[in-house]
Amino acid sequence: MSIQKTLAKLAAVAVAGTCAASIASAAEVTLKTQTALPTQHALSQSYIKHFIEPLNAAGKGVVKVDLLGGPEVTPADRAPQALQRGVIDILFIPAAYISGVVPQAQSMMLQTVGVEALHENGAFDLFADIFDDKLDAHFLAWSETGPGSGYYLYTTKKPAMKDGVIDLSGMSMRTTGAYRPIEEALNATTVQIPSGDVPTGLERGVIDGFGWPTVGLASIGLANSVKYRIEPSFYHLANVVLVSNRAWDGMSDEARKILTDTARAYELASVQEMIDRNKDDIAAADKAGVEALAMEGADGEKYLAIANDAMWARVTDKVGDEEAKKLRSLLDTKN
Repeated sequence: MSIQKTLAKLAAVAVAGTCAASIASAAEVTLKTQTALPTQHALSQSYIKHFIEPLNAAGKGVVKVDLLGGPEVTPADRAPQALQRGVIDILFIPAAYISGVVPQAQSMMLQTVGVEALHENGAFDLFADIFDDKLDAHFLAWSETGPGSGYYLYTTKKPAMKDGVIDLSGMSMRTTGAYRPIEEALNATTVQIPSGDVPTGLERGVIDGFGWPTVGLASIGLANSVKYRIEPSFYHLANVVLVSNRAWDGMSDEARKILTDTARAYELASVQEMIDRNKDDIAAADKAGVEALAMEGADGEKYLAIANDAMWARVTDKVGDEEAKKLRSLLDTKN
């Protein structure tokens, strides 16, 4: 074969390779996601409605998200590892669920400044660095937080009162990282069981109550299982959307921009979603006969102070005084 023919053949191969690479780079990227909560939960539904669906509409031909399911895909306690291993590309999970591997995440539910301020004052960027270091993940969204979001304690028995505040002495409460500090501060015995086992636990008397977000009680079918809702609500919800760095780094700039823009809109939309769903949940609980036990005025303030102090003490114990003070300066308007 002549040198000219050889060069021509190599050139043709190079052109073909370049075309193939161009086609591959232009192909729509599909990202696998799962929710740590059941997909029918109000929080998961917010993620689906305000992030997945808008993203798939805006990202046509560039990027799409494929929802694999909820904790049946990978149990919530192992979902961060699934993200790291590449089993999934995007994870939607309550911050409290990952506090075992990211202890700073527990402070996220103590934010009182609002989602826009979190981006403006450096808090979001600080947590982005933390998630990058601890989970090798890109922090995409801090969602379902702010007004209308928080947590209630629910019980099957009427708790005693002590100095104007409920006392859970002698009661067993299902717990997670979100509730253990306040439950222990109120003298409860804490029991850790999966959220899906709560109805059975109540029925068998293994637990006398549980903490739950201000949304999702009705959607998960628990409104008929309890008798009392302890008010006021405490903390704020804090859910995070994390993208594995492997997936994030492999995307085009266009795909990353679509994800980022959709995430910012989702964060804001999810705030109103929580306000609306909280109203729905209260109405459903009232219809099911759940009685509100409300601590008002100074007693309510005392209850919230117990909740906040207990959680900040837990965070400080995990991360140290210096880092806890830094977190509090960014998250708490009363710091």
